[in-house]
Amino acid sequence: MYQSASKLALFAALLFTAAGCSSDKDVQPERRFISFQMNGKIMLSEQRNKAAYRPGNLSDTDPTNDQANLLIMGFTYGKDVISIEITGAGEQLTPGVYTSDQPGNAFLLEKFSTIELIKADETTGSWSVTIHQVKDGLAIGEFTGVAVSQDMGTIHPITAGYFKLKY
Repeated sequence: MYQSASKLALFAALLFTAAGCSSDKDVQPERRFISFQMNGKIMLSEQRNKAAYRPGNLSDTDPTNDQANLLIMGFTYGKDVISIEITGAGEQLTPGVYTSDQPGNAFLLEKFSTIELIKADETTGSWSVTIHQVKDGLAIGEFTGVAVSQDMGTIHPITAGYFKLKY
């Protein structure tokens, strides 16, 4: 009995020691998502989304590619298409607030059932996104605003918007 208890105590000590050890490397969860509320309804895109990040290129003579750009696209469970585009002022997209007043920043939602296009960009609605991180292959941010239906002219408040995607 004493030998079994001793083995059990040794096993428990090893288990607690192993559980307490962790790597210094940050572990990012695999969950990718875009989520927000529109008109009080939660819109969610999980695992059915992509992000593409392109840093600006100041080394060539083409002025159209000088600014960093992040494109986020996803599909909700209701098959609505979400598209978010954020364009920075320089070579890298840095943490901070980006608004629809700045050219190249846009929120688009195409409703599957009606093909209605709802958007906020420099000419329609108002929208802002706060970038928390765009580095090491991970884009994290939050957004809010007011989008406008291009088909019906209706106003659609966007609240509690968040995204976390790998690019």
